[in-house]
Amino acid sequence: MAKGHMHDEKERLKHYIELATTIIIALATIASAWCAYQATRWSGIQTFQLSAVNILGRKSSEDTILAGQIRMMDAILFLEYLKGKLHKDSLADYFYNRFRPELKRTIDAWLATQPFQNLQAPPHPFVMEEYRLEPEQEVKRLNEESAQKFGDARQANRNSDNYIMLTVLFASVMFFGGVSTQFENSSYRMVMLIIGALMLSVALAVLVSYPVAIG
Repeated sequence: MAKGHMHDEKERLKHYIELATTIIIALATIASAWCAYQATRWSGIQTFQLSAVNILGRKSSEDTILAGQIRMMDAILFLEYLKGKLHKDSLADYFYNRFRPELKRTIDAWLATQPFQNLQAPPHPFVMEEYRLEPEQEVKRLNEESAQKFGDARQANRNSDNYIMLTVLFASVMFFGGVSTQFENSSYRMVMLIIGALMLSVALAVLVSYPVAIG
């Protein structure tokens, strides 16, 4: 009777161990698949962000060239205007009327400092705060946006790497769960199962702290 009872207890323990093993392996498998999916998603986000950085870089280069061209034209017109101004030539008004609105406001502010009499006045209008080129402001904005997206791309790469690391960890859990089934001795199976369960608990705790890529 006692032997039959012990046999039943062993069978019951074996059943519980097998059930626990199945649950652990199933959870590790699902979590591993989720990590692989998230790693792929974050890798895709990284690719899109780096593509956006390249586009912003090209646009920034175009605006930089445009700003340089505008500065050159402004400088040429200003020099011609200055020549006419110094020689009291009517060409001064001709060039003044052809200034861009932004340049005209800057020239007016520069003239208000009486540069021909005041030695402390700015040497030319292009060093004044009033002289601001829209393309240059756009370049600054584009560079800031590009830096932000590059930072997002680096973070996405780290997130992808972290999920891949967890995939390896969940694979280790499945390994210990699978190995436990190879032992007849319940004590050995329990040891393998406990190791797998501990690793699964740690991996799941880390997993819930990671950001999720949605969409």
